[in-house]
Amino acid sequence: MKKIYTLVLFFAGVLSLGSCDLDEFNPNNSGQLSDGSYTLETYKSFVNSCYTALINNLYQSSDYLVCTEAGTDIWEEPKSGSSYQRYHSYNSMKTDDSYYYKVWQYSYLCINSCNIVVDGATNVTGGEEEIRECVAQARCLRAYYYMNLVEQFGNVSLQLKAADSDNISFSAERSTVPEIYAAIIEDLKFAVQYLPVSFSDYYSRVTKKSAMGLLARAYINGAGYELVDTDGKSYLEKAYDTATSMIQNQATYGWEMYSAFADVFNENNNRNNKEALFIAAGAERNSDAYTNGNYSQSEMFRHFLPALGTYTDLGLVDKTSNFVYGRPNSTIFLPSKYLMDCFADDMNDSRYRYSFISAYSSYSIPAWGATYEYGGTACAKEITTKLSDKFGIPASNIGKTVYPHFNLESNNTADANYCQLAIWNANGTAKTTQDKTEGNILHPAIPLSPSEAHQYAIYCSLKTLTDAEKAQYPGLVLNVSELYDENGTARAVYDKPAANSALWLSIYPALSKFNMPGNKYVGRDAQRKTLDVMVMRMAEVYLIAAEASVRLNKGDAYKYLNELRTRSGAYSVSQSDVDLDFVFDEYARELCGECGRWYLLKRNHAFETRLADYNKRAATTFKKEYYLRPIPTKYLETINNPAEFGQNPGY
Repeated sequence: MKKIYTLVLFFAGVLSLGSCDLDEFNPNNSGQLSDGSYTLETYKSFVNSCYTALINNLYQSSDYLVCTEAGTDIWEEPKSGSSYQRYHSYNSMKTDDSYYYKVWQYSYLCINSCNIVVDGATNVTGGEEEIRECVAQARCLRAYYYMNLVEQFGNVSLQLKAADSDNISFSAERSTVPEIYAAIIEDLKFAVQYLPVSFSDYYSRVTKKSAMGLLARAYINGAGYELVDTDGKSYLEKAYDTATSMIQNQATYGWEMYSAFADVFNENNNRNNKEALFIAAGAERNSDAYTNGNYSQSEMFRHFLPALGTYTDLGLVDKTSNFVYGRPNSTIFLPSKYLMDCFADDMNDSRYRYSFISAYSSYSIPAWGATYEYGGTACAKEITTKLSDKFGIPASNIGKTVYPHFNLESNNTADANYCQLAIWNANGTAKTTQDKTEGNILHPAIPLSPSEAHQYAIYCSLKTLTDAEKAQYPGLVLNVSELYDENGTARAVYDKPAANSALWLSIYPALSKFNMPGNKYVGRDAQRKTLDVMVMRMAEVYLIAAEASVRLNKGDAYKYLNELRTRSGAYSVSQSDVDLDFVFDEYARELCGECGRWYLLKRNHAFETRLADYNKRAATTFKKEYYLRPIPTKYLETINNPAEFGQNPGY
């Protein structure tokens, strides 16, 4: 095993210890015994540091999100000429890109934390089983981080020893992709064997189901390189075997699935979500979801929101005071026509309703005075001639009023009801607080009934409505199909709503999977949420089984797809309906936005064909070299053999 480790990675490992109380790592504290060994309690604090990059960095903002979802067939850029065009359309790719560097930096940071745990197991005083479970957690997480690195950057340096004074070098050496995947698979097999089905202390730890799910993911990703496992089976065969074995042995791995898709991203189920296999744990408002108390909050949700500030005339709230949708100040992801067509294929499929915000409303708040009650002019907006002209609302609706659907019970941070939301009834005479609802308060039934439309300022209709049908809604109504030009390409800004309007419309359905409303999740400046993010959930295992089945001609892919389709209300399919393109459609409907689309296209060598069909902007600039990201310039500038290590081709 190579014992080369760069100084950069050593510092990354040292910095990872900062996520725990520094006293836990002081060699003179009570955690270290007289013989130099550590107590089990101190050792477990080392394990905690292996998790820190998940919610703090990878699933905190847009960095990892754009590396795994942008530049695919399901998203486009909401506005032209932004700095995000290099991710969406591979235009002006940079080797010093901070997003790629963060994925590199924080993955290696936690890998070294994992190595510290693995290497230190023999120096711990405690029960053998608990120590082995600590090692299994570290190896499971190390495999996860290395899978990100090898898929993003290719044959990086494989390091399975902790950085210390004995193995620090200013030089670096690349490992082969088969070597890296062999280490990933070995780690995950160990984790499957020794991790428990659950932990009694913290729900957010990786468990047996986490490791088995990641093992299926590793095999299906590794199949893109036509790798073979130690038993002589191809990774593709092993992906099928692993996924189907997990499906068939529910009790062994302790996984669960919700019977209805509506429950998967229901805010009431965010903590301890039973479908989750692996999570990045956020922090409760008054207590930590984990142990060390240094959690960041996630702002992934806001990168899918349109610029709501354009529509304040209709009552929508912008910036830091938007306690319903959160602060919409970073518009990065607009759903592609292909993605919307996947949902429009079957209007009974509930995955669109519960994955996207399609109808936008305002809120009232009693704490700001009577004028902010249901009918107050500050939030209830009468459609005037001026608003009709500006937004292209039919003149027949002049004089009608758009009311708030939500009420903010308090905006006082000292109040227990701070940011507690309530839902108004149809005539605004009573409201129900969020904790008394069944959840999913951002998702009215769709198609939106005209009888409910008076509480929504804007409606983006997946079903194409005629002008006469639009006129049944008092506010602004847009067909989702209007987002795209005749070639199916998203318009960065699209048509003026009326000939005499100066406004260019720029609103669209927003992915809501990371947007948990209400006081349980509100974070700083309404810009962040304290939610848990699912890194992997059981539905992906079913999709891996179906994908592998199609690629191997097993003939049973439809069974695994129907498990997901049935619970969402979609029509069932037969095997004759299922080819690889249909599997791609199902991945889009089920997992859109969940940090996996880029990997799906990569392992199937599908960027060229899929982008040509569904993301024409990206197709014009995509090159085969972009199957890998650039090695970060900051890393190459730190080592003393950058020419030997080399930049990835094409950069």
